Amino acid sequence: MNAPSAEKPPDVVLITPPFVQLNAPYAATPALAGWLEANGVSVMQRDLSLEVALDALRVWGDDFTDEAIEILQNRHLPPEAKEEVTRYVDDLALRIRDEVDPDFGFSRYAEKLCAALPDFGALLKRLRRRSPVDRLLEARVDALLDELGAHVPAFGVTCPFPGTLLGAFRIAAAIRRRLPEARIALGGGYVNTELRDMTDGRPRRFFDAILFDEGYGPLLDRLVAWGAAPREAAGREAPPFVKPSYRGIDLSRYLDLPESANPMHRLWSTGRWLKVQLARGCYWHKCAFCDVNLEYVKCFRMPRAETVADALEALARETGEANFHFTDEAMPPALVAGLSREIVRRKFKCSWWGNVRFDAAFTPALARLMARAGCIAVSGGLECANDRLLKLMNKGITRKSARAALEAFASAGIMAHAYLMYAFPTETEREARGALAWVRDLFRAGLVQSAFFHRFALTVHSPVARDPAKFGIETPDWKRPPEKPRFALNEIPFREPGAPDWDRIGKALELALYNYVEGRGLSKPASFWFGKRPVSRRSSRP
Repeated sequence: MNAPSAEKPPDVVLITPPFVQLNAPYAATPALAGWLEANGVSVMQRDLSLEVALDALRVWGDDFTDEAIEILQNRHLPPEAKEEVTRYVDDLALRIRDEVDPDFGFSRYAEKLCAALPDFGALLKRLRRRSPVDRLLEARVDALLDELGAHVPAFGVTCPFPGTLLGAFRIAAAIRRRLPEARIALGGGYVNTELRDMTDGRPRRFFDAILFDEGYGPLLDRLVAWGAAPREAAGREAPPFVKPSYRGIDLSRYLDLPESANPMHRLWSTGRWLKVQLARGCYWHKCAFCDVNLEYVKCFRMPRAETVADALEALARETGEANFHFTDEAMPPALVAGLSREIVRRKFKCSWWGNVRFDAAFTPALARLMARAGCIAVSGGLECANDRLLKLMNKGITRKSARAALEAFASAGIMAHAYLMYAFPTETEREARGALAWVRDLFRAGLVQSAFFHRFALTVHSPVARDPAKFGIETPDWKRPPEKPRFALNEIPFREPGAPDWDRIGKALELALYNYVEGRGLSKPASFWFGKRPVSRRSSRP
């Protein structure tokens, strides 16, 4: 009853900017749409990340035909049938970047510009320079406004990553030109972590509201104030579980782009996964490197398993899809157990995967139950894979407990991906090499199928930033007001006296894992990767 009709425009249009992912809708707008519709607000969703990507394929793809697009859209074809087309897409992305727009990428746009952006002036300057890709985006916004016809009171734009920031501001600028009276809100992960300390007033020329945390309450309250939501909805707090809405989203138009032969690695780029958040916040929220001081992380609330199971069955009926990606910071083991029992009891046929903490709660019995309920994979943080450092960062796991959890998942036939970190304060090169050797052994034992090393980044909202001396590092006085108005602030520099050469070490770690994921080099000692590099790493995406 809350869907916009042809005669009546929606109360709010929720937009995903380019570029996020092409195989499934990003989680933000369906989650917000579900919440708003439950509160009497009519919502339209538009994924311009997908739309502009499809336009780019057709405009610059030369012989890239509708038939080729249909091959990538057919989820029933095996990945092997799509790999040649995927390679062409990768090559096309490189050509667009080299010949059309140096900021281009199908999974991110102008990321280098926006990754660390204390001064809004750089983004403003880029907004004044319109590339052919920017014109595609503006044309899509114009087409959307033509479709809407009558005045729409409000727009909401999500900005989850640096690679969506340029697109978010360009969308707002395009709406402003056509509908100067419309109200526009900005939210999302990038906003939550980067813009909390913003003092520059220029971004507010583009957006009437910049919203933090999960967005449920703040967006609804703003829409009430703008006259786009019922007045009685003001001040309502979202429940522990919000059923997302995929109303108006054509899932058949999304593209499968198998980037790797690795079955675990493929989950991020293939499949029509309906993204669902099981619980709000993180049930652990203690890791020293994480933004645990932010409300959307520490506000843990867990729903009843029956409530979630009801929603999953309803989503399957509404969309024709029963494949779910649970987007929690870490799925609570108790809820996973209850939900798995409900799925099995109801004989609900589905597939799902999500993020976990590799802790003792995931026993062999629980893993077997999860597999019976349709769980095919989990991902989780092993971080520095060293017990001293795991204790220092208050991760709450040990290598022993993590391996036990991984063994439980493996014995149940559940794939695993490990997130890894290097250069955490006080880490030594010897510890990093030891971590690589341990992770290699996990691959050799079949306990993980995929993994990725990233470099530690110090963020302003983390416990490390609040007490740097405890971790042996020195930081600038980032709390002092800047000399000129600030735009973004999240990652801050730090100095660690006597730290190893992490640039050199990081290249070796990343190269080793790239090969492990592809099934190469597992018989070689960890020290092999710190010598002459035998295999060149080729990024599958620009």
